[in-house]
Amino acid sequence: MQLDHQQRSEASKQAKIPILEVGGKIIPTDDQGYLLDFNDWSPAVTEAWATQDGIELDDDHWTLIDFLHRFYKEFEIAPEMPILSRNLCKDQQNCRWSRTYIKQLFPNGAKTACRYAGLPAPVGRSCL
Repeated sequence: MQLDHQQRSEASKQAKIPILEVGGKIIPTDDQGYLLDFNDWSPAVTEAWATQDGIELDDDHWTLIDFLHRFYKEFEIAPEMPILSRNLCKDQQNCRWSRTYIKQLFPNGAKTACRYAGLPAPVGRSCL
């Protein structure tokens, strides 16, 4: 079901949650914009968020998104920053993957990267 712009806007105001429409499909999100169902994620979802945020995704963005998505799929939790950095450094043979570098890539750093990877809203120290 495809909603026109006015219907989406009204539905969003009533529900008080962001509405994400990708390829004509409504993707449910929480009030912070995180997916409610990990299985709703696709690269097209990430592209939609990047367009909304004015970010042009490059190889480093996708490397981080792919790592976060695979990690969550395997362990059902987002990695903490030391685990994220250590694993990406090992995978990429360099250690540019610091908190500072990730904040340069994504607004709000790893929290945004986790959202782009389809992970649920962070809890504890995950995605921080």
